[in-house]
Amino acid sequence: MARPTSVLIMLFATIAVLVTAVMIPLNHLVSAQNNSNALTTTTQSSATVKVQAGGGNNTFPYDAFYPKQIQISPGQSVSWYNAAKVGEPHTVTFVLDNKTKAQLSAPFAVKNSSSFMSIPPSSNSEPVLLPNQQNPSITMIMGSNARASDPNVIDSTGKIVHFSSNAAYSVKSNEKYINSGLLFPKGKGPPNGSTSFTLTFEKAGTYNYYCILHPWMKGKVLVK
Repeated sequence: MARPTSVLIMLFATIAVLVTAVMIPLNHLVSAQNNSNALTTTTQSSATVKVQAGGGNNTFPYDAFYPKQIQISPGQSVSWYNAAKVGEPHTVTFVLDNKTKAQLSAPFAVKNSSSFMSIPPSSNSEPVLLPNQQNPSITMIMGSNARASDPNVIDSTGKIVHFSSNAAYSVKSNEKYINSGLLFPKGKGPPNGSTSFTLTFEKAGTYNYYCILHPWMKGKVLVK
């Protein structure tokens, strides 16, 4: 039979191993988030700067842009990619007009004569209906917002420009809204899902962006 002192020693040793196993990935997580604040300056106007959206490992993914701030020259490009090890999407979203801020889901109005059918018909699903006392002839529903989940731009005139996956766009600086849509890690998203988003910045300025799914994920592009 083991002595009480020996049992306590083994118990503390086991706890120490478990704490170390947990702290090592946490240290990497804290380090990555702190380093994301670093400013990367690129002087080669022909070079495309890579920015990582998310990261970590299967156990400890983190939500941050790395580097968080970059400085480039006019005419230079920035390409974002999802570096997560799990299938967690992120967006790269520039809200240049506060009225264009988009949410993942939004209310929509349809006529009461409209009918909705589940796909497949036998599935256990139905749309979310919202009360509309002001206009009983119209039904309000909640739906997925493609302005948040798909790559698109709202230009200076309010025109919506839609893009296919892995979009590339040249920023004029007078846009109202620029969005990558959902960016997935390679091999961990839908078949036609985006894994990258590339912007070429034509004019000097400060361009702030964030992730719609994780609003605390923020980044900045300095063009000068």
